[in-house]
Amino acid sequence: MSNHGKHAFQTGIKRHIQRFRERGRQGNLRSAREQAVFLYLLIVFILVSIYLDRNSASSCPADNLPMSEGWQTEASGTVSLSELPLGSLDLTADVAEMDLTGKSLCMKSIDTLFDVYADGRRIYSYRPAIPKRLGLSYGMYVHAIPIPEGTVTLGLHLEPIFPGAPASLNDVMIGNSGQYMSDLFRHNLLAFGRSTVILLIGLFFLAVGIFGKIIMNTAGLDFISFGILCILTGFTGYNDTLLLQVLTQHPSLIRVVTYVCLIALPYPVLSFFASATGNSHSRLVPAFLVLSLGNLGAQVLLTHRGVSDYYYMVYISHAIIILAFAVALLMLIRAIRKRTIQKELRHSLLIGIGACAVGVGIDIVRYYLLKSYGSSSYTRLGVMAFTLLMGVYLFREQTRALKQKQHENQILISEITTAFAKVIDMKDSYTNGHSSRVAKYTSMLARELGYDDETVERYYRIALLHDVGKIGIPKSVLNKPGKLTDEEYDIIKSHTSKGYDVLKDISIMPELAVGAQAHHERPDGNGYPNRLKGDQIPRVAQIIAVADCFDAMYSNRPYRKRMNFEKAVSIIREVSGTQLTPDVVDAFLRLVDRGEFRAPDDTGGGSTENIENIRKDAPA
Repeated sequence: MSNHGKHAFQTGIKRHIQRFRERGRQGNLRSAREQAVFLYLLIVFILVSIYLDRNSASSCPADNLPMSEGWQTEASGTVSLSELPLGSLDLTADVAEMDLTGKSLCMKSIDTLFDVYADGRRIYSYRPAIPKRLGLSYGMYVHAIPIPEGTVTLGLHLEPIFPGAPASLNDVMIGNSGQYMSDLFRHNLLAFGRSTVILLIGLFFLAVGIFGKIIMNTAGLDFISFGILCILTGFTGYNDTLLLQVLTQHPSLIRVVTYVCLIALPYPVLSFFASATGNSHSRLVPAFLVLSLGNLGAQVLLTHRGVSDYYYMVYISHAIIILAFAVALLMLIRAIRKRTIQKELRHSLLIGIGACAVGVGIDIVRYYLLKSYGSSSYTRLGVMAFTLLMGVYLFREQTRALKQKQHENQILISEITTAFAKVIDMKDSYTNGHSSRVAKYTSMLARELGYDDETVERYYRIALLHDVGKIGIPKSVLNKPGKLTDEEYDIIKSHTSKGYDVLKDISIMPELAVGAQAHHERPDGNGYPNRLKGDQIPRVAQIIAVADCFDAMYSNRPYRKRMNFEKAVSIIREVSGTQLTPDVVDAFLRLVDRGEFRAPDDTGGGSTENIENIRKDAPA
């Protein structure tokens, strides 16, 4: 196959690929619209169904009977299970008037050993064997104890695990055990979902920190620490829901892991804030690592030896967490004063640490004053707010970084094309300034044809390098003032292919090569190098061709004066549809009518002789 045939074949393949990609883009857009309509209709159907089902009575009404009140002790009479005195207790309740068929005594217990009696006969005992290394407590658990039919009196023997705390039984009732467990899962589903969301967010940020080096370097944040922080917070939240305790049947293990998560929490908190405030090398960060590990080691050792228990030492973990947040806040204030932190990140961190501090503070107060053991719901809400803020910041930061990168690429393209254009004009002494003028004319035509600013700028840069292939043309041929021989003319024509070879590997702007290769193609198919016709010619090349042809005639050269303006315009009009694309010529003529192309110093003079080879499409 000849070189001409190879070029034609390659151009045809590229043209088909471009059309395929365009059809693909159109197909993707159509598919996106169809999916949006589908999703919209699906959501509408679900919402309408929910509305229509609002008065449905398909669910079975709950028939659970509360049993927190009405219990009797021999010493003090009637007591409430929500306000039990310290120490061991024996309680009884009269259930003779209740229908106990298929019913169970359902309850949640917290660090309490107990036995259940029916008419004096023990029917249930909860005294789990806990490994010594896990401490004394089992934490929280859920019980559903079947009650024998005909039972008249229920009895409870309660023994709190910790002498300093009362026995604790919550949500005690008689009812259907399945319904009770279903209600337990349903009521805790939101809390479980929040914890799961925080855990997944933590895993995401952990993955970003491990694998997303570019994102970490751009944002300047320690996402590994932030991910660990979210994972620890998410897991501690699972303890509140009781779902893991029921699913695993190991409440003591869940309780110990929750305490360990609290112990480990201060280090990732401080590590993240240190990175965010530019204090990654602060000695406080490893100091808190040593402090957290020391606290863990001491609690494990004291619990294992029976000297103390995680329960008694939790205040140490709380104190270290508060201290970590205080140090993090001081780091943030210091960074704000020194102005070493971005405004948006500063606001996100201030609001985030405020939300976390409020959540942690409320949960600690609830722990000590309201005896809400293990509850960290407000801490989770604070962390969720923090993660949301960090997610928004990360998204905006990446968007800003991408825009910055795009801007830098545009500057790079601008500088490269301008430098190349100067090199081209230095090589061809007879056409000094030709590249910049053609680029200017191309941008004028593109704007007149309705292209947006981004496209106009891109076409301008492409036009600047349309003659880059002339660098590979011998000076003796390129700067010959007289008429070219056929052999010399063929050498000159090769500048289009040479230009394509120079620019084809510039991936940042692949269209640069298109302008260099195709700006001498003609609508009638008599152009070069690939004899393209009509719409086969790339649009930017169609526009450059008009600008190039006009400047070839309407510019001064050392060996001749520029052509008369009206004559140059008449030739452009004359070759419309054969040498030049008609609608581009029409845009050119509209601009001419508005006085856009006439040079400021043009008073009506200029040569009226035909410039050699213009109608033969000789290169400018």
